Amino acid sequence: MTKETILIKVAGTTLHVPIYGDAAATSEIVEQVTNRFREIEASSDRIDTQAFALLTAVSFAAALADEQAAAQEDTKDILVALARIQQSLQDLLEDLTAPS
Repeated sequence: MTKETILIKVAGTTLHVPIYGDAAATSEIVEQVTNRFREIEASSDRIDTQAFALLTAVSFAAALADEQAAAQEDTKDILVALARIQQSLQDLLEDLTAPS
């Protein structure tokens, strides 16, 4: 099954881009990529579209890696909190069922 695409301009180049979610969400993603590309382009004293595209990709990959690490840390924190809650519930249950 071929993924549906949209014809859209990304950093000055018209491309068929796969639709992610819907056309509006895809346009937002393309706008973010274009903005990041333009930031990288503006910080350079030369024109190298391929290098700018690669730097844009690396920039988003690094941001994704940071988000994944943060999500893993959040998951770890949640599991620790759940273990504490479980222990508290077990302690409470033992107190309630202990002979008086």
